[in-house]
Amino acid sequence: MTAEFYTNNRQKLLDKLEGTGVILLYSGKAPVKSNDQDMSPFSVNRNFYYLTGIDTQNVWLLLAKTKKGARTWLFIDEPDEEIIKWNGKMLTRERASERSGIKSDNIIYMQDLERYTAMYLSNGLTDVYFSFDRRSMLAPPTRAEEFARTIREKFPMAQIKNIAPLISSLRAIKTPEEIECIRKAGDVTIEALKRMLETARPGEYEYQWAADYEYHVARNGLRHGFETIAASGGNAVMLHYSDNDCVTKDGDLLLVDLGAEYRYYSADVSRTFPVGGRFTDRQRELFTIVRDAMDMARDKMRPGIETKESNQAVVDFYKKALRTAKLINDDSDVRKYYYHGVSHSLGLDTHDPCDRTVYEPGMVITCEPGLYVAEEGIGIRLENDILVTGGEPEDLIGNRLLDIAEIEQLMAK
Repeated sequence: MTAEFYTNNRQKLLDKLEGTGVILLYSGKAPVKSNDQDMSPFSVNRNFYYLTGIDTQNVWLLLAKTKKGARTWLFIDEPDEEIIKWNGKMLTRERASERSGIKSDNIIYMQDLERYTAMYLSNGLTDVYFSFDRRSMLAPPTRAEEFARTIREKFPMAQIKNIAPLISSLRAIKTPEEIECIRKAGDVTIEALKRMLETARPGEYEYQWAADYEYHVARNGLRHGFETIAASGGNAVMLHYSDNDCVTKDGDLLLVDLGAEYRYYSADVSRTFPVGGRFTDRQRELFTIVRDAMDMARDKMRPGIETKESNQAVVDFYKKALRTAKLINDDSDVRKYYYHGVSHSLGLDTHDPCDRTVYEPGMVITCEPGLYVAEEGIGIRLENDILVTGGEPEDLIGNRLLDIAEIEQLMAK
């Protein structure tokens, strides 16, 4: 990504914002591991990153939109030689400018954040926007919530608002640069999976299969978009199983749900493999049903079609296919074996925010039908990443590792 990409994102947000106001976004802070120093891995706030390209903790972005125009400011920690000795290089004004496209004169140190915020509020900008990302009432206050509370106390006339929906609307439609990042992440994910199939064997723990995959992702210089799921046998009927601590058995299936992350853009891929290298007849039958359901759902991912239609295509297909497989006698029983939706938006977040109810060109979404037969100890999920175009959807993952013959051939090596 170039600095121009982030500059354009900021301008699109300002154009979308009605009226005047101050937007304040925080990069985030790494959690402190129990009874340890502040050494836990840092994961940047994705809305902040989308507008700056900076993945350093404890940085604030301030966008001020007035009747005369807009100004952009970035607040960073002042370099400290003692901290540098312990933790390495700190973000400089020059580096921040190069990455974000914000002029170095507009990048100042953290101690001036409150002063600049007060300056704009004192000059008539009463709408103050934060990105509020709270998912639970029980979670501790975020830095954005704390700053919003301070502003409300000091400036009673201020109106605190949430900018997240506007940014989500922008993020829902991917640019060519973003699509290439997801494509790259998907390519590495598939290649790492192929390596896993060539090395992992029955009798190893699920975490050992996952480790073979994760090793090859790391060898390619990428990180993981989310915690790897490697669920064998009956564990695969639990959608977000992540203990990965059971021994894999010949005759069982292994469901993996995983994704490499490139420049913070994550792939999201699910595949199901026979632990012993060959599918049983029953496993082949059910695998083929899910594979066909994927084709049905993907075909609905076209512009102008309501997003709910792709999931309904899976349900309608299963009504007949699961009768043939002797799993159901009544259409209402489909949800006993298929109990999630077929798709979600994908991007900087594995479950990217999206405000669309109709498919539009530029959306990137998953296509992930599943079938979970607890009484037979079988869980199957197949998942690819789909780009909505002006016509036929483009599958960014393709048919790789979806063909039974290909899988068995790789595992025979």
